Amino acid sequence: MRGKVSSKTVVYAEDMTEPMLDKVTTLAKDAFQLQITAGKTFSSIADFIRRNMEKEYGRGWNCVVGNSFGAFVTHEIKTYVYFSVTFGVSILLWKT
Repeated sequence: MRGKVSSKTVVYAEDMTEPMLDKVTTLAKDAFQLQITAGKTFSSIADFIRRNMEKEYGRGWNCVVGNSFGAFVTHEIKTYVYFSVTFGVSILLWKT
């Protein structure tokens, strides 16, 4: 987890408005920068993203951050994204 966050965002799958997607990717980049300097874990990054999404868009957000996981989730319409902002680490975010 040490190093710089790449500026290239890769979206693998999404059902989300463009403004919300922009917010999420910005939050994710911020989370990785903050957590890298503090030496935190993927769960801390997920918590940072989730808490900030709940402040902006209401309760019910879930977030998984890691380099090897599978998932099948049910989500509200326009509240799902699976993406990466740094090589080898994926983020799954959805609202229930």
